[in-house]
Amino acid sequence: MAAQTSADRIAAAKLWAISTGSGAANLPYLAHALYALVLVESDDVDRVSADEHWRVYVNPAWVATIEVPELGRELIHLTWHLLLDHASRAAGMGVDGTTAAAWHAAAELTVAETLGADLTPAPTAREAAAARGGRLRNARAGRAVEEHYALLSGLPAAARGTPRPEPVRVPGCWCGSCCDGVARTSELPANADVGAVGRVDADLVRHHVAIEFQQATGVGTHAGEAGRWAKEILEPTIPWETLLARAVRRAVGWTSGRHEQTWARPSRRTSSSPGVLLPGWRRPVPRVAMVVDTSASIDDRLLGRALGEVDGALTGIGVPGTAVTVLACDTAVGPVRRVRRASEAALVGGGGTDLRVGIQAAAAARPRPDLVCVLTDGHTPWPAAAPPGVAVVVAMLGRAGEQLPPTPRWALRVECRLPD
Repeated sequence: MAAQTSADRIAAAKLWAISTGSGAANLPYLAHALYALVLVESDDVDRVSADEHWRVYVNPAWVATIEVPELGRELIHLTWHLLLDHASRAAGMGVDGTTAAAWHAAAELTVAETLGADLTPAPTAREAAAARGGRLRNARAGRAVEEHYALLSGLPAAARGTPRPEPVRVPGCWCGSCCDGVARTSELPANADVGAVGRVDADLVRHHVAIEFQQATGVGTHAGEAGRWAKEILEPTIPWETLLARAVRRAVGWTSGRHEQTWARPSRRTSSSPGVLLPGWRRPVPRVAMVVDTSASIDDRLLGRALGEVDGALTGIGVPGTAVTVLACDTAVGPVRRVRRASEAALVGGGGTDLRVGIQAAAAARPRPDLVCVLTDGHTPWPAAAPPGVAVVVAMLGRAGEQLPPTPRWALRVECRLPD
């Protein structure tokens, strides 16, 4: 019988990892990721490592002697480094050749917490951490890799350094650049013609595995780094500032795309129809009315931030300040002012809240606005129907964890929250 090649043994290790039953790893949710790995045989690595392009480097002599389950544990371990995107996160923390060992120990600990002792290759992450001075010996489980790194390195969790672009050797960091983003002398360049998984494809793999992972382990039941990773991929948290600006741009963009006939400008097709007067066309400037809740329950800091985001969105799409009207409203409409920037308007009030009068006043203005943007905490009655011919965006102002009141289905709702 011919000797098994490295590819054969790697294939057997992958099958062991995703199989179910006695003696197998029982991790079928990793199949998509494991079979995305690109095998590269290399005598420059001692055993097995991976780069951030999903290439797995294996030493043929070592692979020939290792048991399939142990090889499978190594592949699972490296795959979780790639799934958790430790390389990019290390780059964001400024990890370089001088600090890679501390990051490596921190990343090893998070992977070990995910896999458990039975699937973690030796030496374990906790042993590696203990060798770094024992500062993680009693570390609280479930911390992010950045938190463990801050404890090990003595650097703040938000520290930024200058990564070294040239390949280096990092003593004690056997996983490769998949763990810390620091290129190794044993790794091929990014554009090497041996195959690789690009950033977009890697994100697709992560999304697929996250779905399988949650189905296998249960939504919200897996604590720690892996649980947060799956939740962030499948339920991404988008900053409310981005959502509010996007809602305003979308509402205004619908108006900007409309054209109106005008007899003040001749049609460009007049020359093709002698003796016939044809109207021209013009694109109207979108008109925006902002109804601002000035009741006593409104948080002034959050209101100021929301006004600034709306201003920025309107300025970015070319809506002039002269086309923005601000109406301050509690139980009655205060002075109506046309301003260059909404955040500069004088807001008076401080009583109860009934924004029906504010929305009604905005819709009744002439010329009629194309967009009404309402900024409120939601403790108000609402009109029974949307104002005709007007898009409505409601910025709901509140704090993290607070249950905000419902809004009408005809309004586009964006929740704007201050952290605790």
